Amino acid sequence: MKKQTLGHQSNHVTKSKRVENLWKKLIRQETDLSDGTIAWMTKRILLLTEYMPYGCALIAYRKQNGDFYMGRGTLIHYEADFHRKYDIGRIQNHVVYWDIEQQGWRTFQIENFLEWRPMI
Repeated sequence: MKKQTLGHQSNHVTKSKRVENLWKKLIRQETDLSDGTIAWMTKRILLLTEYMPYGCALIAYRKQNGDFYMGRGTLIHYEADFHRKYDIGRIQNHVVYWDIEQQGWRTFQIENFLEWRPMI
């Protein structure tokens, strides 16, 4: 992974760490969850986005209207459909995925994420 320096600091921060920190900030603004829960959520979403380009996942989250949703998602065809590589740096507050049941691209808000599992 590419490392970048932060201005005058000599520390190197990976892209995934920068994104993770941004997600933590966004979730903190939108919810009253504990820092531990937010850290867990961001790690799980990061693992999900690393897994889906290669496989299918069972994803659980709350829709914007509050309804619970669980579906099978993947990013296997992302590059072919969008003509670019999947980049977690582009994720601001929504995670995009292909919904296998609904046969379409969908998103969920990161603060509404609940859990995911790989589908074997």
